[in-house]
Amino acid sequence: MSARVADARPLSAWVLVVVASAALWITGQLAPGVVAVQLAALAFTAHSRTAPRALQRNDWLLNVLMMGITATTIAVALRGRATTVALAHFAALTQVLQLFDARPRKSEFLLVALALFQVILAANLTDSVLFPPLLVVFTVSATWTLLVHTLRTEAVAHGAARAPDAAISPALARTTFVATLASIALALVFFVALPRMRTSVWSGGGRGAIALSGFRDRVELGAVDRIERDETPVLRVETLEGPPPAPADAYWRGLAFDAFDGRRWSVSHVRGRPPRTLVAGPPRLGVDLAGGPSAPPRATLVQRVLREPVAAGVVFAAGSARRVEGALDRLERDANGGLYAPGQAADRVQYTIWTALAPRDDAALAADVATPPERDGSAARFLALPPLDPAIGALARDIARDAPNDAARAAALEAWLRANGRYALSPPVVAEGGARSPVEVFLLESRTGHCEYFASAMAVLARELGLPARLVNGFAGGRPNLLGGFTTVSRADAHAWVEVHFARAGWVRYDPTPPDARLRAEGPLGLRERAAQLADALETWWFRRVVEFDAADQMSAVRRALAAWAGLRERAHGARADATGAVARWRPSREAAAGALGAVAIAALVVAAAVQRRRAAAWGDVPSSYRRALRLLARRGLARGASQTARDFARACAPALDAPAARALDELTESYLAERFGARADAALAATRALARLEAALRAAPGRDARRATGGHPPAAGDAAGARGA
Repeated sequence: MSARVADARPLSAWVLVVVASAALWITGQLAPGVVAVQLAALAFTAHSRTAPRALQRNDWLLNVLMMGITATTIAVALRGRATTVALAHFAALTQVLQLFDARPRKSEFLLVALALFQVILAANLTDSVLFPPLLVVFTVSATWTLLVHTLRTEAVAHGAARAPDAAISPALARTTFVATLASIALALVFFVALPRMRTSVWSGGGRGAIALSGFRDRVELGAVDRIERDETPVLRVETLEGPPPAPADAYWRGLAFDAFDGRRWSVSHVRGRPPRTLVAGPPRLGVDLAGGPSAPPRATLVQRVLREPVAAGVVFAAGSARRVEGALDRLERDANGGLYAPGQAADRVQYTIWTALAPRDDAALAADVATPPERDGSAARFLALPPLDPAIGALARDIARDAPNDAARAAALEAWLRANGRYALSPPVVAEGGARSPVEVFLLESRTGHCEYFASAMAVLARELGLPARLVNGFAGGRPNLLGGFTTVSRADAHAWVEVHFARAGWVRYDPTPPDARLRAEGPLGLRERAAQLADALETWWFRRVVEFDAADQMSAVRRALAAWAGLRERAHGARADATGAVARWRPSREAAAGALGAVAIAALVVAAAVQRRRAAAWGDVPSSYRRALRLLARRGLARGASQTARDFARACAPALDAPAARALDELTESYLAERFGARADAALAATRALARLEAALRAAPGRDARRATGGHPPAAGDAAGARGA
């Protein structure tokens, strides 16, 4: 049976617990109270590590604490949190309880297993770039903790409790560290080579509790008291093909809403059709999205989008989407063309999207006619309005009274709202139970609000003029991340605008919100902003290159490696051909040849001198005759140990040598000692003669079993240190 160890745990155990806990902290899923309990327990146990309190060995108290942990876990689960999050609370609290427990223990397996459990849970809850360094530290500390406990257990079992103190040395620590890093490097090789498998550890777990971004799948005027300027990233957009739009013209379309009841916008349900239709084909292999007859014919922009969790799993596009390919399980589309990835609203996903951009051309639109799309037989939904104050219609006609065509009327509405509206993060105040709706209050009273009010107002005014219009929400603007080569779109870039449908041009974008108030001022980045961009670039790289590294990425990596190898071989072949031609054309002069030979000779002398200095430093002032004798004996398996004296070595070799050889070795040993430490002038000659007799005796007599020299065990490996220790 394994012995119980009562000694204090090594410091690596505390490092192990802190790292495992930190892996869960970065997920943001632990309750603040649980994190506070962890920190308090870590501080208390670290302070009492070498002198534990009596309460840390009290069985009753430890059982009560365990019941409290169980009750906390159940409470987290009953509040509707994901299974993985509830298990994370259980593992975090149980581990600090295990560290708090100071009773004698047989194994540290439970402590390490709980830490590993937390790391696995964290891997399912976060994509943070901070996770890999924590994983490396976890691996090293776990290995060292188990190693120290194993040494102590064996020592206690054999009655030598203090023996591990000598064994736990810096050399052992270095060896353990190097071996652990080698294991991690090997794991990285397997990571690249082995097939990918996507799964969650527990059903219902994963990221269901991760907060969604500020994007909403519905627009309800007055539902949000204030739009916050939250700089949390929502989209990271990398342009792969085509010219990216300027920040002022960059829009990522989310959903389009056509039904308006005076307060809220929604996607109307077309009779005879489901609310959403499944897009045929697996998105991971790429699916083509059929466009309407007036849609642009082909994609002009290809972008790779890394999307954070958003409501309804909406898939964003910079224009009219033509093709989608990426880590999407399935793709659905509503009646207004909005794209959804159902089941992945709480996931960070990456996809590549091909879009067709058609910049607004007012000159071409002047010859076009604003008319509802007829393909779905429900054109009236883009003109329908709830009962509104007649002054709204009068205002629309007054704004567009001088406009000669539909395009001019739409542009006049946009310009009037930009010039007469005042952008504010807070919405206009609507009287409780008042007769006017929020959009009526905005247009007829305050004309102050955020983008949803401006867009709603223009859509209502356009419909009053018979222009088919709908409200669109998504994101606009963004900030370039020069370090990562992508544009970061944050929650602060959430926006709403309007689309008006024309017979030939299709849906055309109009943005009535004052752009100078909506767009963030571009200026030089401060230290804080640069650090944030660096962190964002690292996290994006980690997710794209590691977290989302799948079979397609493996094949791509193999293809790139083969192409690089072929390129290297081609360049090497060309270099050899060039070198062969150069050699054939080169005729060195005698001076050049002599100079080259001289350089080689000097280099050889330098190397030889370095080798000689190294040998001299190793052997010190040991006479050459004794060094020669040690080499001869080592070939017969008689190596002098580092701790043996010269006389002890001679006595140990005697049983393995014939009598003449043993006598010659004794004489040589005495002569060597006399020459080295007695400074006798005749000792060198005597040592030379004794060496000759030893060589003759060794040649004349066959070798015996060298193990007899040390009583049945092979002699220790000899080296220069042993000779110097004579």
